[in-house]
Amino acid sequence: MQVLEIYQSRQGEGIWTGQPSVFVRFLGCLLRCRFCDTDYARCNVEENGDERGADLTPDEIIGRVLLLDLPHVILTGGEPMISPKIAELTKLLKEFDYQITIETSGIVFQPVSAI
Repeated sequence: MQVLEIYQSRQGEGIWTGQPSVFVRFLGCLLRCRFCDTDYARCNVEENGDERGADLTPDEIIGRVLLLDLPHVILTGGEPMISPKIAELTKLLKEFDYQITIETSGIVFQPVSAI
């Protein structure tokens, strides 16, 4: 899974505003929205050709999330739903009893049974 960053902050929007959270920011998005506030997460190569982010397994992501010790995890991007292992990651997060929010444009369908 192409991950740009994993960090802790407070959710800044929606019903969980103010909730201390772990953000997992994925690289890659199929859109180029003019209003996007994370355009830098759209692809994994910067203008100068340097690679950004890391290719992490769901287990590696869980390990980093556990270190931050917060109950809410936000999967964001880029577009988290384009990762073929997103269902595996959300299953692991559920096993650790995390509250999960997925910030998505909705352009990629993942069946409920997969997540």
